[in-house]
Amino acid sequence: MQFRLTRASDIDRIMDILADGRRALASLGIDQWQGGYPHRDAIERDMACGCSYVVVDEGGSVVATAMVGFAGERDYDLIDRGSWLTESRSGEPCYGVVHRVAVSAACKGRGAASLLLENAERLTRERGCESVRIDTHPGNLPMRRLLEKRGYAECGTIYIAHAGEATPDRIAYEKLV
Repeated sequence: MQFRLTRASDIDRIMDILADGRRALASLGIDQWQGGYPHRDAIERDMACGCSYVVVDEGGSVVATAMVGFAGERDYDLIDRGSWLTESRSGEPCYGVVHRVAVSAACKGRGAASLLLENAERLTRERGCESVRIDTHPGNLPMRRLLEKRGYAECGTIYIAHAGEATPDRIAYEKLV
């Protein structure tokens, strides 16, 4: 499998993968992403700013997607029931952030999500940042297990502003790179 920047020709496939992610979350009883987010325009904005990435399988098919950014995350400035490993805030971030992680239902268990995180960590190191931050729904046990397996520390709870009708609290993780 290969990690690369998203191309315009990948967008339809990414939307299919995000739909797989929505179904997987719903099957776990999780309200996250059930209102249609992430929308196509969010992925197109990520691509335009150079922070949308995909994993491509041996046959050239896109099998996973994520956003890896370095502009900070305002929702991470307030953390409850814990603290970040680093002191960085969104105004002057020294961390990478990973959002909108999804893997094709047909590719689950083949290491695509680990490859996304491994490369997010690499990009973060290359930028000279201290850490990678990510959050997930408290009920998303598969993602929580993956993060812990990859060495991410559970840091506390953050509250996302764009939750819509979904539960706004998320478990915050950070990994020093």
